[in-house]
Amino acid sequence: MWGVVAVWLVMLALAAGTAAAAANPLTNAFDQGAGNADGTFTAADCPAYDEQAKQRICSGEVPSFDGSKLDVDLTLPFNDEGSADHPLIVMMNGFSNDKHEWQSITDEGDGADKYHWNSHWFAKHGYYVLTYTPRGFHTENDNPGYQPDTPSFTSVDSPSGTIHLKSREFEVRDTQWLSALVAGTFEVDEGQLAVTGGSYGGGESWLQASQAEWTFPSACGGATIAAGPEACRPGVTETPDVGDLPVLELQVAVPKYPWTDLAYSLAPNGHPGPEGGIYDSAQQRPDKQEKQPCFAAPATGPAPNPLCNPVGTLKESYVNGFFALGNTDGVFEEGTTTTPSEEGPININVWKDRVESDPYDVAGVEDAVVQQIRDGLTEYRGAYYQDERWEEQAAGRKVAIFSIQGWTDDLFTAVESFRMFRYLKELDPQWPVEVALADIGHPRAQNKPETWRRLNAQAFQFLGSHIQGSHEQRTTVTSEPTLCENDGNPASNETAAMRVTGRSPTDLANGALEIAYAPGGVTNNPPGAADPNGPATDPVFGGVIAPGSGGPCRESPGPALGGYTAVSEPLPSHKTYVGLGAVTVPYRLVGAPTATLNARVWDVAPDGTTLLMTRGTYRIDVPAYDTQAGVLTLPLFGNHWPLAPGHSVRLDLTQVDTPTFAPSKLPSSIEFQSPTLTLPTRESRTLELNGAQVP
Repeated sequence: MWGVVAVWLVMLALAAGTAAAAANPLTNAFDQGAGNADGTFTAADCPAYDEQAKQRICSGEVPSFDGSKLDVDLTLPFNDEGSADHPLIVMMNGFSNDKHEWQSITDEGDGADKYHWNSHWFAKHGYYVLTYTPRGFHTENDNPGYQPDTPSFTSVDSPSGTIHLKSREFEVRDTQWLSALVAGTFEVDEGQLAVTGGSYGGGESWLQASQAEWTFPSACGGATIAAGPEACRPGVTETPDVGDLPVLELQVAVPKYPWTDLAYSLAPNGHPGPEGGIYDSAQQRPDKQEKQPCFAAPATGPAPNPLCNPVGTLKESYVNGFFALGNTDGVFEEGTTTTPSEEGPININVWKDRVESDPYDVAGVEDAVVQQIRDGLTEYRGAYYQDERWEEQAAGRKVAIFSIQGWTDDLFTAVESFRMFRYLKELDPQWPVEVALADIGHPRAQNKPETWRRLNAQAFQFLGSHIQGSHEQRTTVTSEPTLCENDGNPASNETAAMRVTGRSPTDLANGALEIAYAPGGVTNNPPGAADPNGPATDPVFGGVIAPGSGGPCRESPGPALGGYTAVSEPLPSHKTYVGLGAVTVPYRLVGAPTATLNARVWDVAPDGTTLLMTRGTYRIDVPAYDTQAGVLTLPLFGNHWPLAPGHSVRLDLTQVDTPTFAPSKLPSSIEFQSPTLTLPTRESRTLELNGAQVP
């Protein structure tokens, strides 16, 4: 294929003196100043970025479907003279990162997450690799040493080229548009398409997987545009003239440490969804199997749906960190976008200001901003809420999905993949969806290189088995335990490194550990900010504001000051905690209609070493979603953790766990009878223990 390739896409000239564009607006795309006079160029015109001159990357500033320019790189496949069409993989970066994140000049990349999972690796295996800086972000030149130094432009382009937080109407369409442009120009097999990405890109990977066929670019290209852009995007009067674009068939998605419900991941409410055991920000309507954002009724209307869940507990350190990064590395959408959308105008800064102050409702009635946030973070940005598209796939070809989630990731927790695995398997037990869990992802995760190398090899094998056509199959959930060098019992690391496999998330466990603790109470007045466990365990700032607590596994500096701490009797035998788990609390709320109850669960070694296993949160909201007194079940984030004989399990309950969670602004106290901690275990049967409160 190294002959003359038709130029695709519109872009700004990459070098001074580049010839002016010809009548066809595609002529200067990826032209490095070395193209022919008629605007065509050969593959050799794209610079080589490895020693063997095999990895060639075309770079440009490319208009998307609405004209907003994006900073794009396309890595060409190696040594494909005379070969057939190639698969295309889109590799999407994390929040505030850019197109360079998944690029490498070697197969090894960073030796971990990017090991045999980067542009060089896939190009060597015959793939076109599309990477681009997402809408609203700048591209940085902070090469860690293994990335190619491709030209850096920007994807900030007012008025519409702003950060929309992976909206299905903007960033999702950007990816589909660019992919169709590549496929319509280069020798791409339109039926061999894959997507992957981590975090911000992982959430989009799940969203893209809800669409087995990418029809949007075809509907908005070629003849439709010639007839007028109003035909595909009402209100749009200017659209890039790109000619006919193909319909692409997505075969495989490999999300890494992703979200599937952005509302719940940023602010978990802890309330059970109607599907049981999965915790959602939106519910199914009783009259049909359709997931809808959970809106309370207006003041003059009927009572709120009793299945609705309240707005959750804000993950304050993460949200503040992302907001700072977004303002530093890009531009958030503030209602300036002129591209029409179903969602309508949004203002991320207004959203941020609103979620920083509760209550979020008055007797279940929410203001317009809260309702918009709910709708925006679920229906428009959550894969779990694309039920109509998932149901379409259930009746035909299904996208194959290999989702990699972190047990020790306090941002996008295990439930993000669990809810989708369960939902898709309910639609069809043969849906080709797998979940792999380990101590990886966002902080607190260790991200051991050997773990990532195994996971990437597993993902590549899955990709290879489905890229030529996804097919139904029986699939599994696999898990690798979290092992710590500072666990107080180094010998346990030698015997507990066995991975486990199940047919579902709950199938990983065969029994349970149940611990009944003593009664107690917590308050947020005075606030418990003096509790050193909050800073010590915070995933974002823990190692900075609490030196010595940053890892490899977070240690406790002592009992929860201003909160409740209780410790179990020692375990008589080895137990392996694997799964989510929960704390059941008979409670009475005093002093306010809303409060947050947070839990931390610790492994206490005989020598006193105390390591954080998992945490969780539940937001009480009376009277629409909870009662003043009752029994709540607080879900935990989960883990796969070996508990050695002689170790004890400590439980902290607190209303204030800062800076990880935002505490309620309203003074209150929570009194409770004996709380019961339930941890699923790999070992069969149920072991019951008791625990006493620590003064």
